[in-house]
Amino acid sequence: MCYLEGMTDDIELITDLLGDYLRDGRQCSEYDLIRWLQEPGQAVFDKDALSDNLMLFRANFLVMHCLYRLQQRWGADDTGYLEVSALKVQLRTTAKDSSKIHNVAEHDVMAEYYLDLNNIETDSDAVEALLNEFWQRMVKPEQLDADLAILELNPPVSSQQLKQQYRRLAREHHPDKGGDGVRFREISSAYQRLRYQVA
Repeated sequence: MCYLEGMTDDIELITDLLGDYLRDGRQCSEYDLIRWLQEPGQAVFDKDALSDNLMLFRANFLVMHCLYRLQQRWGADDTGYLEVSALKVQLRTTAKDSSKIHNVAEHDVMAEYYLDLNNIETDSDAVEALLNEFWQRMVKPEQLDADLAILELNPPVSSQQLKQQYRRLAREHHPDKGGDGVRFREISSAYQRLRYQVA
C-alpha cells in the first residue's frame, strides 16, 4: 500500500495546527515542532516517531511539507513570510519581508523537494544512504580519530567490532547502571558518527 494514500486530511490537519501555533510570530526549530506535535494535545506523531531513521525521515518530511504549504498560503493571502529552516521557523510580517512574500518557493530547492509528496516514499535503504553521505561529508578526519579514541578502538575497525565495542561501553557507562551520563553521551555520539564511516 502506498504511504501517501489517505494522507490528504492529515496534511491539512497538520498544516492548520502549525498555522495556529506559528501565527503569533513565535520562533522555534523544526525539532521543537515535531516534539510539540507529539504532545497529547496534538497527538499527531507517536512518542517513538524520532526513534527510527525512516520514521524520523517521514516525520521531518511531513512537517517540512506542511510548513512550505503554509509558507505558500500565507504568502498568497499577504499574511506574511514564513521563514522555514531546520533551526528556525518563524512568521515575519514586517514591510522588509514583503518582497519575499510573493516569490515564496519559486527558486527554493528545499521547498521544491518537500512540496513533492512523492519524496516521502523514500525507503529505509535510501534514508540510510542519505545519512551515510551526510556523515561522510560532515565528519572531519581528526573527529574520526577522536571518536575511535572515545570508543577505545584503533583503526582499522569493522562495523561488527564497532557495534560490539559500543554495546560493551554503553552497558558499562549507562547512567541507569551507575555509569557516568556525560561519558555515556560521548560514547553514543561517537558511535552515531562512526557507524556511517566504518565499512
